[in-house]
Amino acid sequence: MMGRQRKDRELHWRGVLERQADSGLSVAKFCRQESISGPSFYSWKRKLKERDAVACPKINQTSAKSISATRLVPVRIEPSNQQASVRVLLPQGVAIEAPSQIDPKELTDLLRALREANLC
Repeated sequence: MMGRQRKDRELHWRGVLERQADSGLSVAKFCRQESISGPSFYSWKRKLKERDAVACPKINQTSAKSISATRLVPVRIEPSNQQASVRVLLPQGVAIEAPSQIDPKELTDLLRALREANLC
């Protein structure tokens, strides 16, 4: 459970950092508007940058924001009645969920495509 709370907190702060970047506001003004501590904002920004650098070194070459803005990976989503699934969480907050019966080659191909797109 503690691991899940940590992941939820990380996803929350990734969202906060993205909203600030998209807002066009200075960090100080954004933090005041959102009632967020400036030191907490910068601490999480540094922490997530360090985690991304360790987990996916290619992120250092290009910012995560420009990757998401310039590289699109086609995805086909199909409804499924299957209850059992496999969920893969990537460092940048990308989640892949597939039926547990997925062909391992298909999953490997998907992960390879994400790596080639520099999403890790």
